[in-house]
Amino acid sequence: MLYSERAHSEHPLCASPHLGERMENYMRTLSGRRTAGAAATTLTTCALLAATALPASAMTVTFIRHGESYGNATNNIDTSTPGPDLTPKGEGQADAVAAYLTSPAYTDKYGPVDAIYASTMIRTQETAKPLAIDLNLPVTVIGYPKNTDAGERIGVQEISAGIFEGLPEQTGIGRIGYIVAPLAWTLGLQFVPVPGGETGLEFNERMNNSMKQIEADTPAGDDGNQNAAVFSHGATIMFWTMMNVDNPNLLLIVQHPLTNGDAVVVDQNADGSWTLKSWAGEEVGPASYPTQMFVNVRDLVVAPQQAVYNMRVPVLTPDPAAIVSTGAQGVQDVAKAGVKFVTDSVTDTVNAITSIPSSLSSLSPTPQTSTLSTAATPVAETSTGARSVAKITEKVNGATNLADGNKTAPGKTVSVARQRVRQTVKDAQAGVESSIKQVGDTVRKLTGADKTARGGSDSTSKDAA
Repeated sequence: MLYSERAHSEHPLCASPHLGERMENYMRTLSGRRTAGAAATTLTTCALLAATALPASAMTVTFIRHGESYGNATNNIDTSTPGPDLTPKGEGQADAVAAYLTSPAYTDKYGPVDAIYASTMIRTQETAKPLAIDLNLPVTVIGYPKNTDAGERIGVQEISAGIFEGLPEQTGIGRIGYIVAPLAWTLGLQFVPVPGGETGLEFNERMNNSMKQIEADTPAGDDGNQNAAVFSHGATIMFWTMMNVDNPNLLLIVQHPLTNGDAVVVDQNADGSWTLKSWAGEEVGPASYPTQMFVNVRDLVVAPQQAVYNMRVPVLTPDPAAIVSTGAQGVQDVAKAGVKFVTDSVTDTVNAITSIPSSLSSLSPTPQTSTLSTAATPVAETSTGARSVAKITEKVNGATNLADGNKTAPGKTVSVARQRVRQTVKDAQAGVESSIKQVGDTVRKLTGADKTARGGSDSTSKDAA
Protein backbone atom coordinates (compact mmCIF):
# COMPACT_ATOMS: atom_id res chain seq x y z
CA MET A 1 0.00 0.00 0.00
CA LEU A 2 1.29 3.41 -0.93
CA TYR A 3 2.15 5.71 1.91
CA SER A 4 -0.50 8.32 2.73
CA GLU A 5 -1.26 10.66 5.58
CA ARG A 6 -4.38 8.61 6.39
CA ALA A 7 -2.46 5.34 6.58
CA HIS A 8 0.11 7.04 8.73
CA SER A 9 -2.48 8.38 11.20
CA GLU A 10 -4.31 5.04 11.42
CA HIS A 11 -1.19 2.96 12.08
CA PRO A 12 -1.20 1.48 15.63
CA LEU A 13 2.28 2.76 16.40
CA CYS A 14 1.20 6.26 15.49
CA ALA A 15 -1.98 6.20 17.55
CA SER A 16 -0.21 7.90 20.45
CA PRO A 17 -0.51 11.67 20.05
CA HIS A 18 3.01 12.19 21.42
CA LEU A 19 4.56 9.72 19.04
CA GLY A 20 2.68 11.20 16.11
CA GLU A 21 3.80 14.69 17.08
CA ARG A 22 7.44 13.58 17.29
CA MET A 23 7.22 11.93 13.88
CA GLU A 24 5.76 15.05 12.28
CA ASN A 25 8.49 17.21 13.82
CA TYR A 26 11.10 14.79 12.52
CA MET A 27 9.67 14.91 9.01
CA ARG A 28 9.61 18.71 9.04
CA THR A 29 13.25 18.81 10.24
CA LEU A 30 14.33 16.33 7.57
CA SER A 31 12.55 18.35 4.91
CA GLY A 32 14.25 21.53 6.12
CA ARG A 33 17.66 19.91 5.99
CA ARG A 34 17.06 18.69 2.46
CA THR A 35 16.00 22.17 1.42
CA ALA A 36 19.06 23.73 3.05
CA GLY A 37 21.32 21.15 1.42
CA ALA A 38 19.82 21.81 -1.99
CA ALA A 39 20.23 25.54 -1.49
CA ALA A 40 23.86 25.11 -0.44
CA THR A 41 24.54 22.95 -3.48
CA THR A 42 22.95 25.54 -5.75
CA LEU A 43 24.96 28.38 -4.22
CA THR A 44 28.19 26.39 -4.50
CA THR A 45 27.50 25.60 -8.15
CA CYS A 46 26.75 29.25 -8.90
CA ALA A 47 29.94 30.33 -7.15
CA LEU A 48 32.01 27.86 -9.17
CA LEU A 49 30.41 28.98 -12.41
CA ALA A 50 31.04 32.60 -11.53
CA ALA A 51 34.65 31.83 -10.68
CA THR A 52 35.22 30.05 -13.97
CA ALA A 53 33.59 32.90 -15.85
CA LEU A 54 36.02 35.43 -14.40
CA PRO A 55 39.13 35.84 -16.59
CA ALA A 56 42.40 34.91 -14.92
CA SER A 57 45.05 37.59 -14.70
CA ALA A 58 47.60 37.43 -17.50
CA MET A 59 51.35 37.31 -16.90
CA THR A 60 53.74 39.09 -19.25
CA VAL A 61 57.51 38.96 -18.82
CA THR A 62 59.74 41.33 -20.76
CA PHE A 63 63.37 40.22 -20.81
CA ILE A 64 65.90 42.96 -21.50
CA ARG A 65 69.50 42.29 -22.36
CA HIS A 66 71.85 44.57 -20.44
CA GLY A 67 73.71 47.47 -22.02
CA GLU A 68 77.26 47.17 -23.28
CA SER A 69 79.71 46.15 -20.55
CA TYR A 70 83.47 46.40 -20.51
CA GLY A 71 83.49 42.65 -21.06
CA ASN A 72 81.55 43.14 -24.30
CA ALA A 73 83.92 45.91 -25.34
CA THR A 74 86.93 43.60 -25.03
CA ASN A 75 85.11 40.80 -26.94
CA ASN A 76 85.87 38.20 -24.28
CA ILE A 77 83.45 35.69 -22.77
CA ASP A 78 82.73 36.89 -19.22
CA THR A 79 80.09 35.05 -17.20
CA SER A 80 81.63 35.52 -13.75
CA THR A 81 79.76 37.20 -10.90
CA PRO A 82 79.52 40.12 -10.25
CA GLY A 83 81.23 40.90 -13.56
CA PRO A 84 82.16 44.22 -15.19
CA ASP A 85 80.28 47.54 -15.20
CA LEU A 86 78.58 49.24 -18.12
CA THR A 87 80.56 51.35 -20.52
CA PRO A 88 79.38 54.91 -21.28
CA LYS A 89 77.74 53.46 -24.39
CA GLY A 90 76.00 50.89 -22.22
CA GLU A 91 74.69 53.62 -19.91
CA GLY A 92 73.16 55.35 -22.91
CA GLN A 93 71.54 52.07 -23.95
CA ALA A 94 70.08 51.75 -20.43
CA ASP A 95 68.47 55.18 -20.80
CA ALA A 96 67.05 54.15 -24.18
CA VAL A 97 65.57 50.99 -22.65
CA ALA A 98 63.85 53.03 -19.93
CA ALA A 99 62.44 55.42 -22.51
CA TYR A 100 61.05 52.55 -24.58
CA LEU A 101 59.47 50.64 -21.69
CA THR A 102 57.62 53.77 -20.54
CA SER A 103 56.53 54.85 -24.03
CA PRO A 104 53.09 54.24 -25.57
CA ALA A 105 54.78 52.02 -28.17
CA TYR A 106 55.32 49.51 -25.37
CA THR A 107 52.61 50.23 -22.79
CA ASP A 108 49.76 50.31 -25.32
CA LYS A 109 50.70 46.78 -26.38
CA TYR A 110 51.80 45.11 -23.15
CA GLY A 111 50.70 47.46 -20.38
CA PRO A 112 52.84 49.34 -17.85
CA VAL A 113 55.67 47.61 -16.02
CA ASP A 114 54.59 46.50 -12.52
CA ALA A 115 57.91 45.18 -11.16
CA ILE A 116 61.61 45.21 -12.06
CA TYR A 117 64.08 42.35 -11.62
CA ALA A 118 67.78 41.90 -12.41
CA SER A 119 70.44 39.22 -12.21
CA THR A 120 73.25 39.07 -9.66
CA MET A 121 75.59 40.71 -12.16
CA ILE A 122 76.38 44.41 -11.96
CA ARG A 123 75.72 45.15 -15.62
CA THR A 124 72.05 44.13 -15.44
CA GLN A 125 71.45 46.10 -12.25
CA GLU A 126 73.00 49.21 -13.79
CA THR A 127 70.87 48.76 -16.91
CA ALA A 128 67.71 48.51 -14.79
CA LYS A 129 68.46 51.65 -12.76
CA PRO A 130 67.07 54.31 -15.17
CA LEU A 131 63.75 52.45 -15.50
CA ALA A 132 63.54 52.03 -11.72
CA ILE A 133 64.01 55.78 -11.29
CA ASP A 134 61.40 56.64 -13.92
CA LEU A 135 58.79 54.29 -12.43
CA ASN A 136 59.82 54.77 -8.78
CA LEU A 137 60.10 51.00 -8.37
CA PRO A 138 62.77 48.94 -6.60
CA VAL A 139 65.04 46.53 -8.46
CA THR A 140 64.74 43.01 -7.06
CA VAL A 141 67.87 40.92 -7.58
CA ILE A 142 67.06 37.28 -8.42
CA GLY A 143 69.62 34.81 -7.09
CA TYR A 144 70.50 36.15 -3.63
CA PRO A 145 71.32 34.45 -1.41
CA LYS A 146 73.18 32.14 -3.76
CA ASN A 147 71.68 28.67 -3.76
CA THR A 148 73.18 25.74 -5.62
CA ASP A 149 71.20 23.06 -3.78
CA ALA A 150 69.57 20.52 -6.05
CA GLY A 151 66.01 21.51 -6.79
CA GLU A 152 66.45 24.97 -5.31
CA ARG A 153 68.74 26.65 -7.82
CA ILE A 154 67.53 30.11 -8.76
CA GLY A 155 68.84 33.02 -10.80
CA VAL A 156 68.65 34.78 -14.17
CA GLN A 157 72.41 35.28 -14.51
CA GLU A 158 74.32 34.38 -17.66
CA ILE A 159 74.90 30.75 -18.65
CA SER A 160 78.18 29.64 -17.11
CA ALA A 161 80.91 29.44 -19.75
CA GLY A 162 82.90 26.80 -17.84
CA ILE A 163 86.26 26.12 -19.45
CA PHE A 164 85.55 28.74 -22.12
CA GLU A 165 85.53 31.62 -19.63
CA GLY A 166 87.73 34.49 -20.79
CA LEU A 167 88.22 33.18 -24.33
CA PRO A 168 87.44 35.34 -27.39
CA GLU A 169 83.77 35.48 -28.29
CA GLN A 170 84.12 35.72 -32.05
CA THR A 171 86.92 33.33 -32.93
CA GLY A 172 88.46 30.05 -31.87
CA ILE A 173 87.18 27.21 -29.74
CA GLY A 174 85.38 29.52 -27.32
CA ARG A 175 83.03 30.74 -30.01
CA ILE A 176 82.06 27.18 -30.90
CA GLY A 177 82.26 25.42 -27.56
CA TYR A 178 80.20 27.86 -25.53
CA ILE A 179 77.24 27.71 -27.90
CA VAL A 180 77.01 23.98 -28.76
CA ALA A 181 75.53 22.75 -25.48
CA PRO A 182 72.82 25.47 -25.22
CA LEU A 183 71.84 24.71 -28.81
CA ALA A 184 71.39 21.05 -27.86
CA TRP A 185 69.15 22.19 -24.98
CA THR A 186 66.75 23.84 -27.41
CA LEU A 187 66.39 20.48 -29.19
CA GLY A 188 65.40 18.79 -25.93
CA LEU A 189 68.83 17.39 -24.99
CA GLN A 190 68.98 19.17 -21.65
CA PHE A 191 71.35 16.65 -20.03
CA VAL A 192 74.24 18.01 -22.14
CA PRO A 193 76.60 20.21 -20.07
CA VAL A 194 78.72 23.16 -21.02
CA PRO A 195 82.18 21.68 -20.27
CA GLY A 196 83.02 22.87 -16.78
CA GLY A 197 79.64 24.62 -16.54
CA GLU A 198 76.00 23.76 -16.02
CA THR A 199 73.70 21.35 -17.82
CA GLY A 200 70.49 22.40 -19.50
CA LEU A 201 68.53 20.78 -16.66
CA GLU A 202 70.35 22.89 -14.07
CA PHE A 203 69.97 26.03 -16.16
CA ASN A 204 66.27 25.44 -16.77
CA GLU A 205 65.73 24.68 -13.08
CA ARG A 206 67.15 27.99 -11.87
CA MET A 207 65.35 29.92 -14.57
CA ASN A 208 61.98 28.27 -13.92
CA ASN A 209 62.38 28.82 -10.17
CA SER A 210 63.12 32.46 -10.97
CA MET A 211 59.98 32.71 -13.08
CA LYS A 212 57.94 31.27 -10.21
CA GLN A 213 59.34 33.89 -7.84
CA ILE A 214 58.66 36.64 -10.36
CA GLU A 215 55.07 35.49 -10.75
CA ALA A 216 54.58 35.36 -6.97
CA ASP A 217 56.17 38.76 -6.27
CA THR A 218 54.84 40.83 -9.18
CA PRO A 219 51.67 42.73 -8.25
CA ALA A 220 48.81 43.04 -10.71
CA GLY A 221 48.53 46.45 -12.33
CA ASP A 222 45.45 48.61 -12.81
CA ASP A 223 44.54 46.46 -15.81
CA GLY A 224 44.49 43.35 -13.61
CA ASN A 225 47.51 41.83 -15.36
CA GLN A 226 51.09 41.26 -14.24
CA ASN A 227 53.94 42.73 -16.27
CA ALA A 228 57.50 42.14 -15.10
CA ALA A 229 60.66 43.62 -16.61
CA VAL A 230 63.58 41.21 -16.15
CA PHE A 231 67.08 42.47 -16.92
CA SER A 232 69.22 39.50 -17.89
CA HIS A 233 71.80 38.35 -20.44
CA GLY A 234 71.91 37.47 -24.12
CA ALA A 235 72.47 33.70 -24.01
CA THR A 236 70.21 33.27 -20.98
CA ILE A 237 67.30 35.05 -22.63
CA MET A 238 67.69 33.47 -26.06
CA PHE A 239 68.12 29.86 -24.98
CA TRP A 240 65.59 29.79 -22.12
CA THR A 241 63.03 31.26 -24.51
CA MET A 242 63.65 28.66 -27.22
CA MET A 243 63.69 25.86 -24.63
CA ASN A 244 60.30 26.76 -23.17
CA VAL A 245 57.97 28.65 -25.51
CA ASP A 246 55.37 26.82 -27.59
CA ASN A 247 56.28 28.72 -30.78
CA PRO A 248 60.10 28.59 -30.97
CA ASN A 249 62.05 29.63 -34.04
CA LEU A 250 65.69 28.60 -33.73
CA LEU A 251 66.70 30.72 -36.71
CA LEU A 252 66.01 33.84 -34.66
CA ILE A 253 69.12 33.01 -32.64
CA VAL A 254 71.21 33.16 -35.81
CA GLN A 255 69.39 35.71 -37.93
CA HIS A 256 68.50 38.10 -35.10
CA PRO A 257 70.78 37.49 -32.12
CA LEU A 258 70.05 39.84 -29.25
CA THR A 259 72.25 42.89 -29.06
CA ASN A 260 72.73 45.10 -26.01
CA GLY A 261 69.42 46.64 -24.94
CA ASP A 262 67.20 44.30 -27.00
CA ALA A 263 63.97 42.98 -25.47
CA VAL A 264 62.08 39.69 -25.69
CA VAL A 265 58.43 39.49 -24.58
CA VAL A 266 56.74 36.24 -23.50
CA ASP A 267 53.22 35.61 -22.21
CA GLN A 268 52.25 32.91 -19.75
CA ASN A 269 49.31 30.73 -20.77
CA ALA A 270 46.60 29.33 -18.51
CA ASP A 271 48.36 25.95 -18.31
CA GLY A 272 51.65 27.54 -17.24
CA SER A 273 53.31 27.29 -20.65
CA TRP A 274 54.85 30.27 -22.42
CA THR A 275 54.30 31.91 -25.81
CA LEU A 276 56.82 34.15 -27.54
CA LYS A 277 55.23 37.46 -28.53
CA SER A 278 58.12 39.68 -29.58
CA TRP A 279 61.82 39.22 -30.33
CA ALA A 280 64.10 42.26 -30.57
CA GLY A 281 61.18 44.42 -31.68
CA GLU A 282 59.78 41.90 -34.18
CA GLU A 283 56.33 40.40 -33.58
CA VAL A 284 56.27 36.60 -33.50
CA GLY A 285 53.20 34.69 -34.68
CA PRO A 286 51.70 31.39 -33.54
CA ALA A 287 53.43 28.08 -34.20
CA SER A 288 53.04 26.36 -37.55
CA TYR A 289 52.15 22.66 -37.70
CA PRO A 290 55.79 21.51 -38.09
CA THR A 291 56.76 23.68 -35.12
CA GLN A 292 53.92 22.25 -33.03
CA MET A 293 55.11 18.72 -33.76
CA PHE A 294 58.69 19.72 -32.93
CA VAL A 295 57.55 21.10 -29.56
CA ASN A 296 55.60 17.90 -28.85
CA VAL A 297 58.69 15.78 -29.48
CA ARG A 298 60.91 18.18 -27.52
CA ASP A 299 58.70 18.01 -24.44
CA LEU A 300 58.45 14.22 -24.70
CA VAL A 301 62.24 13.90 -24.83
CA VAL A 302 62.75 16.19 -21.84
CA ALA A 303 60.38 14.29 -19.51
CA PRO A 304 62.58 11.22 -18.76
CA GLN A 305 65.66 13.43 -18.40
CA GLN A 306 63.83 15.53 -15.83
CA ALA A 307 62.65 12.42 -13.98
CA VAL A 308 66.22 11.11 -13.66
CA TYR A 309 67.46 14.59 -12.67
CA ASN A 310 64.91 14.78 -9.87
CA MET A 311 66.29 11.55 -8.37
CA ARG A 312 69.62 13.15 -7.45
CA VAL A 313 68.37 14.67 -4.17
CA PRO A 314 67.02 11.49 -2.51
CA VAL A 315 69.88 9.38 -3.88
CA LEU A 316 72.59 11.71 -2.57
CA THR A 317 70.93 12.12 0.83
CA PRO A 318 70.32 9.07 0.86
CA ASP A 319 66.66 8.71 1.76
CA PRO A 320 65.08 5.34 0.84
CA ALA A 321 61.52 6.57 1.29
CA ALA A 322 62.18 9.65 -0.83
CA ILE A 323 63.87 7.50 -3.48
CA VAL A 324 60.74 5.37 -3.79
CA SER A 325 58.32 8.32 -3.87
CA THR A 326 60.46 10.38 -6.27
CA GLY A 327 60.94 7.38 -8.55
CA ALA A 328 57.20 6.72 -8.59
CA GLN A 329 56.54 10.38 -9.36
CA GLY A 330 59.07 10.25 -12.17
CA VAL A 331 57.37 7.24 -13.74
CA GLN A 332 54.05 9.03 -13.46
CA ASP A 333 55.45 12.20 -15.04
CA VAL A 334 56.94 10.28 -17.97
CA ALA A 335 53.63 8.48 -18.51
CA LYS A 336 51.78 11.80 -18.45
CA ALA A 337 54.25 13.20 -20.96
CA GLY A 338 53.55 10.26 -23.26
CA VAL A 339 49.81 10.79 -23.03
CA LYS A 340 50.25 14.52 -23.59
CA PHE A 341 52.42 13.85 -26.64
CA VAL A 342 49.74 11.66 -28.21
CA THR A 343 46.83 13.99 -27.43
CA ASP A 344 48.69 17.14 -28.49
CA SER A 345 49.95 15.52 -31.69
CA VAL A 346 46.48 14.26 -32.60
CA THR A 347 44.92 17.63 -31.80
CA ASP A 348 47.52 19.54 -33.81
CA THR A 349 47.16 17.15 -36.75
CA VAL A 350 43.36 17.36 -36.73
CA ASN A 351 43.54 21.15 -36.59
CA ALA A 352 45.97 21.13 -39.52
CA ILE A 353 43.67 18.87 -41.56
CA THR A 354 40.52 20.86 -40.77
CA SER A 355 42.27 23.98 -42.00
CA ILE A 356 42.67 22.38 -45.46
CA PRO A 357 39.17 23.41 -46.70
CA SER A 358 39.92 27.05 -46.04
CA SER A 359 43.19 26.72 -47.91
CA LEU A 360 41.37 25.00 -50.77
CA SER A 361 38.82 27.79 -50.95
CA SER A 362 41.63 30.27 -51.23
CA LEU A 363 42.98 28.25 -54.17
CA SER A 364 39.59 28.04 -55.92
CA PRO A 365 38.92 30.51 -58.74
CA THR A 366 36.22 33.12 -58.25
CA PRO A 367 32.89 31.64 -59.44
CA GLN A 368 31.47 33.16 -62.62
CA THR A 369 27.73 33.36 -63.23
CA SER A 370 27.69 34.53 -66.85
CA THR A 371 25.78 32.39 -69.35
CA LEU A 372 27.30 30.45 -72.19
CA SER A 373 27.46 32.69 -75.26
CA THR A 374 29.42 32.76 -78.51
CA ALA A 375 28.16 36.18 -79.54
CA ALA A 376 30.85 38.70 -80.25
CA THR A 377 31.09 41.12 -77.35
CA PRO A 378 32.58 44.44 -78.40
CA VAL A 379 35.48 45.67 -76.30
CA ALA A 380 36.18 49.37 -76.24
CA GLU A 381 39.32 50.41 -78.07
CA THR A 382 42.20 51.46 -75.90
CA SER A 383 44.25 54.57 -76.46
CA THR A 384 46.68 52.45 -78.48
CA GLY A 385 44.02 51.66 -81.05
CA ALA A 386 43.63 47.97 -80.30
CA ARG A 387 40.91 46.20 -82.22
CA SER A 388 37.70 44.94 -80.69
CA VAL A 389 37.82 41.24 -79.87
CA ALA A 390 35.19 38.58 -79.40
CA LYS A 391 34.70 37.46 -75.82
CA ILE A 392 33.45 34.00 -74.94
CA THR A 393 31.94 33.50 -71.52
CA GLU A 394 30.83 30.31 -69.86
CA LYS A 395 28.22 29.50 -67.31
CA VAL A 396 30.24 27.91 -64.51
CA ASN A 397 27.59 27.63 -61.81
CA GLY A 398 24.34 25.91 -62.64
CA ALA A 399 23.09 22.76 -64.36
CA THR A 400 25.19 21.38 -67.20
CA ASN A 401 23.46 20.93 -70.55
CA LEU A 402 24.13 17.34 -71.60
CA ALA A 403 22.50 17.69 -75.02
CA ASP A 404 24.47 17.53 -78.28
CA GLY A 405 27.53 16.00 -76.67
CA ASN A 406 28.00 18.82 -74.16
CA LYS A 407 28.92 16.48 -71.33
CA THR A 408 31.13 16.99 -68.32
CA ALA A 409 33.46 14.15 -67.37
CA PRO A 410 32.20 12.52 -64.15
CA GLY A 411 34.45 12.94 -61.13
CA LYS A 412 36.33 15.88 -62.62
CA THR A 413 35.48 18.16 -59.69
CA VAL A 414 36.43 15.48 -57.18
CA SER A 415 39.71 14.92 -59.00
CA VAL A 416 40.56 18.61 -58.79
CA ALA A 417 39.77 18.64 -55.07
CA ARG A 418 42.00 15.62 -54.53
CA GLN A 419 44.81 17.29 -56.39
CA ARG A 420 44.48 20.31 -54.14
CA VAL A 421 44.49 18.13 -51.03
CA ARG A 422 47.62 16.37 -52.28
CA GLN A 423 49.21 19.75 -52.91
CA THR A 424 48.33 20.88 -49.40
CA VAL A 425 49.88 17.72 -47.94
CA LYS A 426 52.99 18.29 -50.06
CA ASP A 427 53.17 21.85 -48.74
CA ALA A 428 52.99 20.55 -45.15
CA GLN A 429 55.72 18.01 -45.94
CA ALA A 430 57.82 20.76 -47.44
CA GLY A 431 57.31 22.76 -44.25
CA VAL A 432 58.64 19.88 -42.15
CA GLU A 433 61.64 19.44 -44.43
CA SER A 434 62.25 23.19 -44.27
CA SER A 435 62.22 23.09 -40.46
CA ILE A 436 64.75 20.25 -40.46
CA LYS A 437 66.91 22.18 -42.90
CA GLN A 438 66.66 25.26 -40.67
CA VAL A 439 67.95 23.27 -37.71
CA GLY A 440 70.86 22.04 -39.82
CA ASP A 441 71.60 25.57 -41.03
CA THR A 442 71.49 26.78 -37.44
CA VAL A 443 74.03 24.17 -36.36
CA ARG A 444 76.36 25.05 -39.23
CA LYS A 445 76.13 28.77 -38.59
CA LEU A 446 76.58 28.47 -34.85
CA THR A 447 79.61 26.22 -35.21
CA GLY A 448 81.20 28.50 -37.79
CA ALA A 449 80.86 26.04 -40.67
CA ASP A 450 78.90 28.58 -42.68
CA LYS A 451 80.54 31.98 -42.65
CA THR A 452 79.20 33.30 -45.90
CA ALA A 453 75.97 34.76 -44.50
CA ARG A 454 77.78 37.34 -42.40
CA GLY A 455 81.15 37.29 -44.01
CA GLY A 456 82.64 35.80 -40.89
CA SER A 457 82.21 39.11 -39.07
CA ASP A 458 79.11 38.31 -37.02
CA SER A 459 78.31 35.36 -34.78
CA THR A 460 75.62 34.17 -32.47
CA SER A 461 77.88 34.21 -29.46
CA LYS A 462 79.05 37.75 -30.16
CA ASP A 463 78.44 39.81 -27.02
CA ALA A 464 76.36 36.92 -25.65
CA ALA A 465 77.34 37.66 -22.08
